Amino acid sequence: MSDDLIQKLLQAEQTASKKIREARAYRTKKVHAAKVEAIQEIKLLRDEKLKEFENYKKERLGSTEEQTKENNKKTEIEIQKIRKQAQVNQNQVVDLLIKTVLNVDTQMILDQNKKLKH
Repeated sequence: MSDDLIQKLLQAEQTASKKIREARAYRTKKVHAAKVEAIQEIKLLRDEKLKEFENYKKERLGSTEEQTKENNKKTEIEIQKIRKQAQVNQNQVVDLLIKTVLNVDTQMILDQNKKLKH
């Protein structure tokens, strides 16, 4: 009878370990997908802003050389701001996803193992 209980405990532990592995694999897959999506969104935003910049330049080609230089400086500053914002957001998203994946509640599993041992 105690052998049956031991077998049940071992089987429960194996099942719990399998579920933990599956959950980690699922989270890893989701983190990767979210990272890829974030990179794609950043690329789209960058492309959109570069296109706006090119249109802006085309509109201003007829202006004087001094005005063109001033406009180019302002545009470059805006592009740098956008790039910084994109980089900050990308890092925050990746950090949050990594933190979520790595945060596994092992206390519940430990509590269950203790109850099974008693």
